[in-house]
Amino acid sequence: MASDYVSDGAALAGILDMALAASKADETEALAFASESALTRYTHNYIHENMVERNWQLSVRAVVGKRIGVAGTNRFDPANVKLAVERATEMARMAPEDPDFPGLPSDTGPCDDAPAQYDAATARLAPEARARAVEQIIEVMSSRGLYAAGYVSTRCDSVAVANSKGVRRTFAGTDSAINIKAIGETSSGYAEGYARRFADLSPSALAERAARKAVESKSPQALAPGEYTVILEAPAFREFLIYLTWIGFGAQPYEQGSSFMAGKLGQKIAGDNVTFRDQFAHPLGAGIPFDFEGAPRRQVTLIDAGVAKDVVYDSYYAAKLKHANTGHALPAPNTDGPMPLNIVVPAGSKPEADLIRGIDRGVLVTRTWYIRLVDQKQTLITGMTRDGLFRIERGEVTHGLKNMRFNESILGALNRCELSRELVRSESHVLPATKIEGFRFTSGTEFG
Repeated sequence: MASDYVSDGAALAGILDMALAASKADETEALAFASESALTRYTHNYIHENMVERNWQLSVRAVVGKRIGVAGTNRFDPANVKLAVERATEMARMAPEDPDFPGLPSDTGPCDDAPAQYDAATARLAPEARARAVEQIIEVMSSRGLYAAGYVSTRCDSVAVANSKGVRRTFAGTDSAINIKAIGETSSGYAEGYARRFADLSPSALAERAARKAVESKSPQALAPGEYTVILEAPAFREFLIYLTWIGFGAQPYEQGSSFMAGKLGQKIAGDNVTFRDQFAHPLGAGIPFDFEGAPRRQVTLIDAGVAKDVVYDSYYAAKLKHANTGHALPAPNTDGPMPLNIVVPAGSKPEADLIRGIDRGVLVTRTWYIRLVDQKQTLITGMTRDGLFRIERGEVTHGLKNMRFNESILGALNRCELSRELVRSESHVLPATKIEGFRFTSGTEFG
C-alpha cells in the first residue's frame, strides 16, 4: 500500500533520509512538501466546481565546494529520489561558484512553539461540509435578491526538511478559508474568513457582511477626485502591506540598497502608533516554526513605534551581513532572498466604528485590486477599489460610491494613520482596519 505522505510525517521524513543517503555531494539539503487541498467554488448561487488535489514534492539542494544545484521530483520511489539527487549534484558541479555562500545551516537548536496548528476535523472535512457552507451563503444571498461567487476551501500540509549537517524538522498544519463576493445589479460586497480550524468560520455571518455591503452600496454615486480621510478595512490594508513585505523587509533588497529600510535603521519612517512584526506564532496566524532551510523562525520587529528596526535574514544573508539568522529562508532557489511571511500589526485603541464616527467627510474602502508599484524607494503604489466603496458623512456611512483609482505612498500613509482595535486575519497577515488622513483618489474607474 502506498504511503500517505500528507498524514504520515514519518513516511515523509523517510524520503529525506533516502535522499541524504543517496548523495555524494559535499553537503546536501532535502526539503519535502505534502498537501491535500480541497476547494468548492460557486457562482450565481450554484456550486460549479468541487475538487481535491493531493500532491507531494521533494527538492534537493546539493553543494559541491561553493557551487549549488537544485533539482526536484514528485515521485517518491527510490529510483526517482536518487535521480533527483544526482541531477542536483551534476547541476552543482556545472554552476558558477558563489564566494559568499557560507554552507548549509547547522542550527539544530529548539524552535519556538506554535499554537494549535493542526486540526484533525479540518484535515478530514468532507465535501458535504463545504457544500453546506455554500448553502448557508446562498440562503443569505437569495433572501436579499443577490447572487454570490467565491469559494470554500480547506487544506492539510506537511513540511519536512533535513540536511547533512544534522538539521531535521517536521511540521503538519491545517487551514481553511471562505471567500464571498455578493453581487447585485449595480453593486457588490465582499467578506472573507481564514482559520486553522474550519469550525471557527461562520459562513452565514460572512455572507451577511458581504450582502449588507452589496445592498447598501447599490446605485453608487460618483466621487470627485481629491484627498479624503479613508477607512481601509483589513483586506484593503493587507494589500498595501504585501508590497512592503516584498520590496523592503528582506535582507536582499536591504543589502542591495533598493529597500526603503536601507540606511534608515534606527530612524523614524512611520507614525508613533505603527509597529510591524513578523510573528509566526500569533494565535490568529498561519505560520510554521522553522524556515525552508530548517532554521528556527524567530519573531522580528520590523518597525517599532514608527522606527525602522530590522529586516529578516536567512543563513546566506546572515553570514554575508554578519547578522543573526532569523529563520526566514524561502525554498531554494529563489530570486527574492529571505522574506517575512507572517506580518502582524498590533491593534490600536478605538473600535473601527469609533474611527468612522470621528470622520466628517471621508470614504470607507472594503477592498482593493490591480495594485502596481510605481516607486519602490518611495513605496508609491497605484490601484483601484472594489466590492464596497462608501461615502462617510458626519460620522456615518451614508451611501455607495463608484470605484476609484488611487495613488499613495504606503509609508506616507503610515505616517497619517490610526489603527482600529479589532485584529483579524487576512490571508497570512494579522492586522486591524486603519484610518488614513489625506488619502489621494486620482480618478474614477469604469469598473462597477
